[in-house]
Amino acid sequence: MLCAELKCETVDLLTVKEARLPDALGLVLKSTPAVAESMLVERTLGELRLISGQLHDDYGISCTTTVKFGQPEEEIIDRADELPADLTVIGMHGGNFFTDLFIGNTADKLARMTKTPLLVVKNQAKRAYRLVLVPVDFSENSRRAAWMALKIAPDAHVIFLHVFDVVVEEQMRYINVPTDTINQYDIEAHGNARRDLNQFITDLQIENRPHSRTVIFGNPGHVVCDYARTMEPDLIVLGKHGQSRFEEFLLGSVTRHAIDQTSCDILVVTARPA
Repeated sequence: MLCAELKCETVDLLTVKEARLPDALGLVLKSTPAVAESMLVERTLGELRLISGQLHDDYGISCTTTVKFGQPEEEIIDRADELPADLTVIGMHGGNFFTDLFIGNTADKLARMTKTPLLVVKNQAKRAYRLVLVPVDFSENSRRAAWMALKIAPDAHVIFLHVFDVVVEEQMRYINVPTDTINQYDIEAHGNARRDLNQFITDLQIENRPHSRTVIFGNPGHVVCDYARTMEPDLIVLGKHGQSRFEEFLLGSVTRHAIDQTSCDILVVTARPA
């Protein structure tokens, strides 16, 4: 649906099989791994061609089909880089705990490792996105996420959410700073956050696009998930930091919470390396 709406030229349908599967299947069939792999590829490509045909009939989309063997997240990232892809889409669904755990783990690894925007689809697509939530921390990553949200959901109402955490408040209470002083500090912090969010939205130049804004005090990871449960957006768009290997390993708490604890689709946006 996204490709039809955004007039995307090509979709690559990728299936990743476990690396050792040809060896195991070859032993069972008393054949060579190469023959077993060829059989697997042929069968899988046949299934992908059926999907490709259905997408062409329903949406007029042209698809290529690819089968790889290896670790899912590594092969998906390699294929996205090879194309190069503008967007990677993974379906996060399953019928039982172990399937959900496996796919959830793959989505988490992809979100940490990929340099391509990643869309994690959790629900059956019945219509275009109508309500999109964009958490904002005023970084360049947030700006890219906002632009991606506007592009991928051109007719949606976009909610810009900034969660501010008064870092020193707990310490102020710890050393018995007067309550009036703490309250005044909170009021000023809230005002500064709202001012910065207003400027962020002004810079996007989206006066004619339906949108709203809100500022909430609290822990960003928890607030975003709680707010999403209340507003029930179709999509949450998050800017990924992770400019270093260490940051990529420690996937941001907001992104991790959103993938694990919300029921809507999640789009994780990062910039390709220069």
